[in-house]
Amino acid sequence: MHTTITKRQTKSKHRDGRVSVHDRYVLNFNDPATGKRRERRFNTRKEAMAAQQELLCNADVLKRNKREAPTLGEAAEYWLQSKAGTVNASTHKSYKQIVEHWIIGPAIKGTPNTRRYYGHSGARPPTDLLVPMLGPKVKIDEIRTAEIRKWYLRVQDMATPYVARCARKALSSIFRMIEEDYDIRLARMPTRAGKAYRRKQRELLTEEQMRKVLGEAQRDKRWGVYYAFAFMTGVRPSEMLGLLWKDVDLDKGVARICRVQEKDGSLRPFTKTDAGMREVPLNGFLLNLLREWQERCPHHHGKLHRVFPAQGNPQGRSRPPADGSDGALLLNNYRNRVWYPLFDRLGLPRIQPYAARHMALSFLQAQGVEIGMVAKVAGHVNPQITLQYYTHAVRECGDMMDKLSAAYGVSERLADTGTGVQI
Repeated sequence: MHTTITKRQTKSKHRDGRVSVHDRYVLNFNDPATGKRRERRFNTRKEAMAAQQELLCNADVLKRNKREAPTLGEAAEYWLQSKAGTVNASTHKSYKQIVEHWIIGPAIKGTPNTRRYYGHSGARPPTDLLVPMLGPKVKIDEIRTAEIRKWYLRVQDMATPYVARCARKALSSIFRMIEEDYDIRLARMPTRAGKAYRRKQRELLTEEQMRKVLGEAQRDKRWGVYYAFAFMTGVRPSEMLGLLWKDVDLDKGVARICRVQEKDGSLRPFTKTDAGMREVPLNGFLLNLLREWQERCPHHHGKLHRVFPAQGNPQGRSRPPADGSDGALLLNNYRNRVWYPLFDRLGLPRIQPYAARHMALSFLQAQGVEIGMVAKVAGHVNPQITLQYYTHAVRECGDMMDKLSAAYGVSERLADTGTGVQI
């Protein structure tokens, strides 16, 4: 730790005109906690030297107690272990793939199919297809911002801006955790590095198209409630497919969202976030569909279990469920057997199942529902998330300017007669 003591003179002018000169001794040092330059002033050199000695002793103790910075590979493994159990299995798997492929490396050049082939087959790719990333053995406190910027641009060239953004967020999270747990300062993430990621605008249905979908839901006794529920509640597809009959209260008109279905059909007894544990109100249209569906819904071991189970093949005898299966309808099967055929029958453009959530929340806001209530129904802890990601224009804007004129107190008749407010 580098410290210096300098002597400075200060002058003060009295009321009678006399000028006094005072000697001050300034101790200059770098703050061990922040690394910033600091000063302390003393009246005598003896006081400054005593403070300097105390500062050096404390810095020596801090240096001995300070943990050695890990390598990037060790830090990444430490971060992945901290995420295990706090996120679902598929999310943790995606974190691990990003860390191993795009942060630690080496990354594989080529198309996504090329990377997928070598990832699943276990075959070693040719050397000319391997591109080094940051590496596992480099000390994490030796990585500088300039190196991170070059790495980020390299990832952007090889993958999409979205993948590069995910890799950058994962690296930033690793750095912040190591800073907090190891009490060391690490490099900052670069700003304005490469192309900015722009979220793709979701394709949504119009009000007229929605009326066609809900009309079809009333006529379709087999699958109608499966897609009407998504459009009328705004729940996530995993929350809808994981819904059990014991969580639905048809008398009170609410559905309790307290679990989700994984990609393999298993149920997880918690939602994406703590705010996702909620009650979603059900309107009369949906309650009628659910009451009719409850009478026809397939049973599990003689009892009602899942609200939206798999129904097998109507053309022939369905295969018996696997051992331990409770009739789960997988998301891919829901998308291909229920969702897409609906839009093909009606001649409407295909949209993703998750778009139903965006539409429900956007229409609620368009109808003037308070944003706090919309966020509560959506399971968002912060209404800002609802405004940022789930607000879309779902109405025609032809009469928008007429409403603005009404707000200003201007009408077409007043404008013609030359009276009223002039704009």
